[in-house]
Amino acid sequence: MPLFARRSRPALRLELPRPDGSGWPDAGRPSFDAAAYLELGTRRAYEPEAHAVADRLVEAALPRMGVTAEPQDQPHLARTFTVAARIGAGIGLVDREQGAPGSADLDRAVAGALVLARKGLPAMQEDWARAGGWFLLAGHRLGRRGPQALPELLDAL
Repeated sequence: MPLFARRSRPALRLELPRPDGSGWPDAGRPSFDAAAYLELGTRRAYEPEAHAVADRLVEAALPRMGVTAEPQDQPHLARTFTVAARIGAGIGLVDREQGAPGSADLDRAVAGALVLARKGLPAMQEDWARAGGWFLLAGHRLGRRGPQALPELLDAL
């Protein structure tokens, strides 16, 4: 049984995230439902499954992203991307449990939660912020669809 009653609002397409910052759903104004999904997803981000998704994603994707940083900043930046991927994975796990794992549709409340999570990322230079957003969306996709979605994400890089 879904957590929230699904309104008759049309669902959004679940797009493949792109490193240029495209692929974000147009969620409109975030709602209470979106804030609740973000809270639940953030809680799920501490679970071992979300950690495994994020660690694997960052390890495989970060070298392909072309993100450059000073040597002393690299570990902190990688950690920020890992946390973004964990939160995305947590939201994806909640989304999957609500009955959407194989669907190409994305509920507007879940899209709103992803947008709120992106707004919660630390202030960074533009290319780092785009990469952080990509890791958030990619983490959601892996949390929702499982590890078999990783090759598709990496191929899109």
